[in-house]
Amino acid sequence: MYRSQMTKKERESRSRLKPYISYTEFLRGTLSVRERVCGKPNCKCRRGSKHVSLFLTRGKCGKIEQLYIPKDKEELVRRWAKNYRDVQELLEKISSIYWDKLKRKD
Repeated sequence: MYRSQMTKKERESRSRLKPYISYTEFLRGTLSVRERVCGKPNCKCRRGSKHVSLFLTRGKCGKIEQLYIPKDKEELVRRWAKNYRDVQELLEKISSIYWDKLKRKD
């Protein structure tokens, strides 16, 4: 489809999507914070101050995959996951435009 045949809303959504899929890293997954006890007998976690860890979780082929995220990668992984959600949102907007076209039988 030529750009001139697109609605203004579709052109804007596609323009916002292009940098994400061309130059930006993105990653599908859900981040979750977990508290745990390490097992050392004299550690502070035994007295109630548990260790906090970040995990990335995703479903793949009907199974759940989990990946530990080290502290030095947390900001990076959070940004990649947010970028993925932004891509999803833009794709949904574009998809809705085509859904509406089919309903109108354009």
